[in-house]
Amino acid sequence: MKVNKLILAIGANIKNPQGLNPIETCESAISELTKFSIKILKISSWYLSEPIPKTNDPNYYNSVIQCSTYHDEKKVLKILKFIEKKLGRIKKKRNYSRCIDLDIIDFNKRVKKSLILTIPHPRMHERKFVLLPIHEINPVWLHPLLKKSVKHLLKKNNYQDILKI
Repeated sequence: MKVNKLILAIGANIKNPQGLNPIETCESAISELTKFSIKILKISSWYLSEPIPKTNDPNYYNSVIQCSTYHDEKKVLKILKFIEKKLGRIKKKRNYSRCIDLDIIDFNKRVKKSLILTIPHPRMHERKFVLLPIHEINPVWLHPLLKKSVKHLLKKNNYQDILKI
Protein backbone atom coordinates (compact mmCIF):
# COMPACT_ATOMS: atom_id res chain seq x y z
CA MET A 1 0.00 0.00 0.00
CA LYS A 2 1.20 3.47 -0.87
CA VAL A 3 1.54 6.07 1.87
CA ASN A 4 -0.13 9.31 0.82
CA LYS A 5 1.13 12.67 2.10
CA LEU A 6 -1.38 15.42 2.59
CA ILE A 7 -1.90 18.85 4.05
CA LEU A 8 -5.23 19.68 5.64
CA ALA A 9 -6.52 23.09 6.68
CA ILE A 10 -8.64 23.34 9.78
CA GLY A 11 -10.58 26.29 11.08
CA ALA A 12 -13.59 27.52 13.02
CA ASN A 13 -15.06 30.76 14.33
CA ILE A 14 -18.05 29.80 16.50
CA LYS A 15 -18.81 27.32 19.27
CA ASN A 16 -20.09 23.92 18.23
CA PRO A 17 -23.49 22.59 19.40
CA GLN A 18 -21.81 20.83 22.35
CA GLY A 19 -20.44 24.20 23.53
CA LEU A 20 -16.79 23.69 22.57
CA ASN A 21 -14.97 26.86 21.57
CA PRO A 22 -13.41 26.97 18.06
CA ILE A 23 -9.96 25.72 19.07
CA GLU A 24 -11.43 22.94 21.24
CA THR A 25 -13.59 21.83 18.31
CA CYS A 26 -10.59 21.88 15.96
CA GLU A 27 -8.53 19.87 18.44
CA SER A 28 -11.39 17.34 18.66
CA ALA A 29 -11.35 17.09 14.86
CA ILE A 30 -7.60 16.43 14.89
CA SER A 31 -8.13 13.68 17.43
CA GLU A 32 -10.89 12.19 15.27
CA LEU A 33 -8.56 12.05 12.25
CA THR A 34 -6.31 9.60 14.05
CA LYS A 35 -9.26 7.23 14.56
CA PHE A 36 -9.47 6.87 10.77
CA SER A 37 -5.83 5.88 10.20
CA ILE A 38 -4.71 9.38 9.36
CA LYS A 39 -1.34 9.91 11.00
CA ILE A 40 -0.59 13.44 12.19
CA LEU A 41 2.99 14.41 11.30
CA LYS A 42 3.01 18.15 12.07
CA ILE A 43 0.52 20.73 13.29
CA SER A 44 1.08 24.45 12.82
CA SER A 45 0.42 27.12 15.39
CA TRP A 46 -3.02 28.71 15.52
CA TYR A 47 -3.63 31.85 13.49
CA LEU A 48 -6.45 34.33 13.99
CA SER A 49 -7.90 35.95 10.86
CA GLU A 50 -10.84 38.04 9.76
CA PRO A 51 -13.65 36.40 7.78
CA ILE A 52 -13.43 36.45 3.97
CA PRO A 53 -15.32 38.37 2.71
CA LYS A 54 -15.18 40.83 5.61
CA THR A 55 -18.30 40.70 7.76
CA ASN A 56 -19.23 41.27 11.38
CA ASP A 57 -18.83 37.53 12.02
CA PRO A 58 -16.28 36.46 14.64
CA ASN A 59 -12.66 35.99 13.59
CA TYR A 60 -11.47 32.53 12.55
CA TYR A 61 -8.93 30.30 14.24
CA ASN A 62 -6.90 28.45 11.58
CA SER A 63 -4.15 25.86 11.44
CA VAL A 64 -2.78 23.32 8.97
CA ILE A 65 -1.89 19.72 9.55
CA GLN A 66 0.66 17.63 7.67
CA CYS A 67 -0.53 14.01 7.61
CA SER A 68 -0.03 10.64 6.03
CA THR A 69 -2.55 7.90 5.28
CA TYR A 70 -3.18 4.87 3.10
CA HIS A 71 -6.58 6.26 2.08
CA ASP A 72 -7.10 7.85 -1.32
CA GLU A 73 -8.31 11.45 -1.63
CA LYS A 74 -11.99 10.51 -2.02
CA LYS A 75 -11.91 8.48 1.19
CA VAL A 76 -10.14 11.31 3.03
CA LEU A 77 -12.82 13.74 1.84
CA LYS A 78 -15.55 11.41 3.14
CA ILE A 79 -13.76 11.17 6.49
CA LEU A 80 -13.46 14.98 6.73
CA LYS A 81 -17.17 15.46 5.96
CA PHE A 82 -18.08 12.79 8.54
CA ILE A 83 -15.97 14.52 11.21
CA GLU A 84 -17.45 17.93 10.37
CA LYS A 85 -20.97 16.54 10.71
CA LYS A 86 -20.11 14.70 13.95
CA LEU A 87 -18.78 17.92 15.47
CA GLY A 88 -21.91 19.87 14.51
CA ARG A 89 -21.24 21.57 11.20
CA ILE A 90 -24.34 22.38 9.22
CA LYS A 91 -23.75 23.44 5.62
CA LYS A 92 -25.82 26.53 4.93
CA LYS A 93 -24.05 28.61 2.32
CA ARG A 94 -20.58 29.61 1.26
CA ASN A 95 -18.49 31.84 3.55
CA TYR A 96 -20.68 31.62 6.64
CA SER A 97 -19.68 31.20 10.27
CA ARG A 98 -18.93 27.60 11.14
CA CYS A 99 -17.97 25.51 14.12
CA ILE A 100 -15.55 23.40 12.06
CA ASP A 101 -14.09 23.47 8.56
CA LEU A 102 -11.73 20.81 7.21
CA ASP A 103 -10.21 21.12 3.73
CA ILE A 104 -7.73 19.11 1.71
CA ILE A 105 -5.06 21.58 0.63
CA ASP A 106 -2.55 19.19 -0.92
CA PHE A 107 -2.58 15.45 -1.62
CA ASN A 108 0.69 13.95 -2.87
CA LYS A 109 1.39 17.15 -4.81
CA ARG A 110 -1.35 16.07 -7.24
CA VAL A 111 -3.55 18.29 -9.34
CA LYS A 112 -7.13 17.05 -9.51
CA LYS A 113 -10.43 18.64 -10.42
CA SER A 114 -13.74 16.84 -10.20
CA LEU A 115 -17.30 17.68 -9.24
CA ILE A 116 -16.62 16.78 -5.60
CA LEU A 117 -12.98 17.69 -5.08
CA THR A 118 -10.36 20.12 -6.35
CA ILE A 119 -6.74 19.64 -5.31
CA PRO A 120 -4.89 21.79 -4.53
CA HIS A 121 -7.65 23.75 -2.82
CA PRO A 122 -8.72 26.32 -5.47
CA ARG A 123 -8.35 29.44 -3.31
CA MET A 124 -5.60 28.44 -0.90
CA HIS A 125 -2.97 30.52 -2.69
CA GLU A 126 -5.08 33.63 -1.96
CA ARG A 127 -5.44 32.89 1.75
CA LYS A 128 -2.74 34.02 4.08
CA PHE A 129 -4.40 32.06 6.91
CA VAL A 130 -3.49 28.89 4.97
CA LEU A 131 -0.13 30.01 3.58
CA LEU A 132 1.41 31.17 6.87
CA PRO A 133 0.75 27.88 8.68
CA ILE A 134 2.04 25.91 5.68
CA HIS A 135 5.19 28.00 5.68
CA GLU A 136 5.61 27.29 9.38
CA ILE A 137 5.50 23.49 9.02
CA ASN A 138 6.94 23.12 5.50
CA PRO A 139 8.80 26.26 4.33
CA VAL A 140 9.89 24.61 1.06
CA TRP A 141 6.36 23.57 0.03
CA LEU A 142 5.58 24.19 -3.64
CA HIS A 143 2.08 24.79 -5.00
CA PRO A 144 1.51 21.79 -7.31
CA LEU A 145 -0.46 23.71 -9.93
CA LEU A 146 1.11 27.17 -9.87
CA LYS A 147 4.64 25.82 -9.30
CA LYS A 148 5.28 28.68 -6.87
CA SER A 149 6.86 28.37 -3.44
CA VAL A 150 4.84 29.11 -0.33
CA LYS A 151 7.28 31.96 0.36
CA HIS A 152 6.53 33.51 -3.05
CA LEU A 153 2.76 33.12 -2.54
CA LEU A 154 3.00 34.79 0.86
CA LYS A 155 4.72 37.82 -0.67
CA LYS A 156 1.76 38.17 -3.04
CA ASN A 157 -0.77 38.03 -0.17
CA ASN A 158 -0.23 40.98 2.11
CA TYR A 159 -3.83 42.22 2.14
CA GLN A 160 -5.07 40.23 5.10
CA ASP A 161 -4.09 40.74 8.73
CA ILE A 162 -3.17 37.49 10.45
CA LEU A 163 -2.22 37.07 14.08
CA LYS A 164 -0.25 34.03 15.26
CA ILE A 165 -1.56 32.99 18.66
